Amino acid sequence: MTRTASNLKFSILQGLYWSTICIMYAFLVPLYRHYGYNEITIGVLAMVMSLATVVVQPLWGIVCDRTGKIRNVFLWTVFASIPLAFGLLLGKQGAVWMGIAVFLLSSSFFSMGSVLDSWIVKMINQGKNVRYSLTRGIGSLSYAAMAIVFGRFLDVAGMEIIPPTFAVMAFILLTVAFFTGAPEREAHHGQVGNPFASIGVLIKNRRFLLLMIAVMLLYVGSGAVMVFMPVRMESLGGSNTTLGFAMTLMALCEVPAMLLHHRFVKHVKNETLLAFAMFFYVVKGVATALAPSTTILILIQVLQFASFGLYLPSIVQHINRMVDEKNLVTALLLFSSATYGLGMMLGGFVGGVLADAFGVQIMMLLLACVSFAGFLMFMLTGRRVEPASPV
Repeated sequence: MTRTASNLKFSILQGLYWSTICIMYAFLVPLYRHYGYNEITIGVLAMVMSLATVVVQPLWGIVCDRTGKIRNVFLWTVFASIPLAFGLLLGKQGAVWMGIAVFLLSSSFFSMGSVLDSWIVKMINQGKNVRYSLTRGIGSLSYAAMAIVFGRFLDVAGMEIIPPTFAVMAFILLTVAFFTGAPEREAHHGQVGNPFASIGVLIKNRRFLLLMIAVMLLYVGSGAVMVFMPVRMESLGGSNTTLGFAMTLMALCEVPAMLLHHRFVKHVKNETLLAFAMFFYVVKGVATALAPSTTILILIQVLQFASFGLYLPSIVQHINRMVDEKNLVTALLLFSSATYGLGMMLGGFVGGVLADAFGVQIMMLLLACVSFAGFLMFMLTGRRVEPASPV
């Protein structure tokens, strides 16, 4: 398959996945507000979602690394998420039902982002003509387009349209994934042994462990900002349409950073780019807390270029250099669960408690200090790894 054809297929796959994530994830907090949930309840639900990620994502990694059937895991999990999405409608009966629904969705569909990333990185490592940063950039571009369109659609059609729209998009994603090539099975696939041995190997990798702790701290603060940004927007007089504009600009600004990452690493060390991105996570959190208007809050999303836009391809390349190929998928999903998952869980819960006590602004500023501690830890614990091909 030519480079153009490979990149096109995986770009479409990333685009569909992140468009579908946008329909559900970007507007969950407005859905919570629609059901009348307060800040503490929102924080607990964010914790529930992250708990599912922490528990389940490493298990998906183990399954993928041991069987080599990454595409099959992706297909079956997306298929299962379609009926699960309609469980969100039970949220009007109470937060417990919503908690069950978001736990199951986080365990299934929301966990597949890292599986999809691993799928592509595996293809690259096997010499296939795919560029990760390009395909993931298309994912962000698609998220941006969906955010602005769907935000306006929700203001007209109502929040209950979320599950059926998600189901339609997930079915299209499922169809495309079925016709997309899978990585080749490797010698270690299908071997019998302790299924959790790979996690033990990764935890004993000191550099990997310290990196996880640093990024987890980073996500305690930035996770709270992500969870409560819709509440911050609402407090400034914004609507779902306004939130959609902010999400669109945010996702659009990720795209050029991801597309240009392979050029940046020719002139600047990947680890330097990663440190730069982590610092701007802190800057974005503080700026979100201090924004005086919806217009400024929307414009702050431009910082997504220097934060998440550079962070994601940098961290994937960093981990790809750091761990053995046979443990790569487990490493990426374990890292995601411990950083994005556990960090978001703590950020959502602690953020909810602090927001209820002191307000959303003070909460964001306090947790930005935790993010800054993560940045400092990364700077102080050593960043050198062996060189590898850019992804």
